[in-house]
Amino acid sequence: MFTRFLKDARDVATQARTVAKGMGSATIEAEHLLLAVARLPGPAAEALGGAGLDQGAIRDALEDETERSLGAVGVSLSAFEATSTAEDAREPRFASSAKLAFERSLKIAEARKDRRIGPAHILAGVLSAELGTVPRALECAGIERDHLLDRVKATLDG
Repeated sequence: MFTRFLKDARDVATQARTVAKGMGSATIEAEHLLLAVARLPGPAAEALGGAGLDQGAIRDALEDETERSLGAVGVSLSAFEATSTAEDAREPRFASSAKLAFERSLKIAEARKDRRIGPAHILAGVLSAELGTVPRALECAGIERDHLLDRVKATLDG
């Protein structure tokens, strides 16, 4: 799957695994890819930073989205207590949202006739989702997803 990925794009996938594991997640989701891109220096992270989305702002937006989503069904985030089990030691695997982001990044690269995929392609793939945690978190942060996506795609030209 990662044969067309540049080294820094593979680093995003590796960092996403680290982020997911650090957050206690059994799976690597699109939001972990977003956080991983923000962690690594380069044009994709700069595009996020230009929109006011550093790692802290992204984490805050994701937390707000979680609270809002749970609140919509009458559940409080404080009702959940973090627990650790032996099962948590397993390496997180890529979940559907991350796999779809990778697929979209590939389609974006193919449409542009780019032979290799970099972090900005991955970020564009994450931001191309119209439904899910990331679009809702961006909304919580007051970020216009389409505008940010255009900004990220512009970095692919430079």
